[in-house]
Amino acid sequence: MTPGVFLTLTATVAVAAITPGPAVTAIVARAISDGARPAMAINAGVVTGDLLFFTLAAAGMTAAAKSLGEFFTILQYLGAAYLLWQGVTLWRARPRVTVDGNPGHEAHFWRNYGAGLLLMFGHVQAMLFYAALLPGFVNLARLTVRDFALLAAMLIVVIGGVNAAYALAASRARGFFANARAQRTIRRIAAMLMLLAAVLVATR
Repeated sequence: MTPGVFLTLTATVAVAAITPGPAVTAIVARAISDGARPAMAINAGVVTGDLLFFTLAAAGMTAAAKSLGEFFTILQYLGAAYLLWQGVTLWRARPRVTVDGNPGHEAHFWRNYGAGLLLMFGHVQAMLFYAALLPGFVNLARLTVRDFALLAAMLIVVIGGVNAAYALAASRARGFFANARAQRTIRRIAAMLMLLAAVLVATR
């Protein structure tokens, strides 16, 4: 794999990561409602899902994975249902964020990580993205362990970095809201974003 191919792939992945989708919407919603740390846990789950789809594409197993279409459809609706439940919960929740912007109660890391992973498992378009992208740039029959590791590291840095930037920006916005009424408003904004993410997951 030449440096030019690697840079082109990196730029393509970066553009796809920057473009808001269900994952970004869910991460921003969680960051607005509970801060950066829970959002980073969702981010970790999303990146794990991306790495899994990339590995399937690199190993030429995309066709086998696509044969499990009904399974992925079930996961898709489970992910949408979870996001819907989170949106309703956020809408009904009382403000729990202190004046200094720290959450009064943070959701468990693994629950948020699982939500991000489930969201990606239901996002079959991500798998198709890698299945269509890689063969156009890389001869998969000649893909070395070094090239695979380099591309995997690039995905972690680019996708994880972009999502982290979204999470940090959304989390910092919370600092401008110190009173209960403002906190209620921002939680309802987060709830609507989470509901939007649910719709995006269910309809893709």
